[in-house]
Amino acid sequence: MDADSVQPRIEHEIAELRGLFPAITVCHSALLQSKDGGGAHWSLHLDIRAPQAQVIVSGPAEDSAEAAIAAAGRMARERLAALPRALAR
Repeated sequence: MDADSVQPRIEHEIAELRGLFPAITVCHSALLQSKDGGGAHWSLHLDIRAPQAQVIVSGPAEDSAEAAIAAAGRMARERLAALPRALAR
């Protein structure tokens, strides 16, 4: 699996974040793949910006790109929910 084949899933995750937190103005993403003796691992990094807020998420390394996207999405939702309520308008 390459990064291009999961781009629609990343875009969907970002769209869900924007739906929950409409104040998001920009969300940059980078899906990284690393290889070691145990095989390939994936992690998704998100740079989310809103007025008066920036959230950087470095998702955990996962065995699949799908799992990495889901994990980073969960982390982003948790961190965004902890910000002032004005972000969730």
